[in-house]
Amino acid sequence: MQVLVVEDEPLIRMSICDLLADAGFACVEAADAREALALLDGGLRPSVLLTDFNLGPGLNGLALAAEALARLPGLAVVHVTANADYLLEHALRPQEQVIAKPFNADMLVRAVARLSDRAWFGVVGQAPAQAAVLAQ
Repeated sequence: MQVLVVEDEPLIRMSICDLLADAGFACVEAADAREALALLDGGLRPSVLLTDFNLGPGLNGLALAAEALARLPGLAVVHVTANADYLLEHALRPQEQVIAKPFNADMLVRAVARLSDRAWFGVVGQAPAQAAVLAQ
């Protein structure tokens, strides 16, 4: 399974990708929303988007997730944030999860593994109802 990790802090981004690679996930890195969307527009089809909420200038992680979901409706999303209050008014879909910083490695890997298993049965780019039908 491929995970797109979007984090503006290079050391955190690298650490997250190292954890995910050790757990058997392929990891693609992006430093901000603009870079992440360019990867998606270029044909990248990850099973999971893992994004920090605060990505510096430009779109935040919530706005990035909305843009990514417009392109890939079945995409699973892990929101990572030091302040979960930012996401209080956001209704999470079944294929979304919030992880608060600081987090431990096991928590992060379990969240990605759980969502990648549920990334609409690997049918990213399909609407959830379509993916459920295709999986039968």
